[in-house]
Amino acid sequence: MLHIFSEKNVDYHGVPVIEKNGIKMEMTLLGDQNNITKTLLSYSSLGIEMGLCVVIGLLAGHYLDKYFTTYPYLTYIFTFFGIVASFRAVYSAYKRLKREDERDNNQ
Repeated sequence: MLHIFSEKNVDYHGVPVIEKNGIKMEMTLLGDQNNITKTLLSYSSLGIEMGLCVVIGLLAGHYLDKYFTTYPYLTYIFTFFGIVASFRAVYSAYKRLKREDERDNNQ
């Protein structure tokens, strides 16, 4: 049975260490967990942003249609703008992820 967290597998800072092929590797998962949490929060807010873009476009179009009595034309147009805005949000998140990935690969 492998005991990773025994006293001989901990360096002098108290960080768990794994030895593989004579090379000691520190197990620093805290930074990885922070990055994972940050990424998950970012993408969960992306779903909310997409939904809000469409709903705001729909409501704005519906209100303007009532005001100008042009139902359903402005509702369709503003809903389309909301959908385009939500795709733009996804594309922006993709570019941000790609930029962060390139930065991590260069380090």
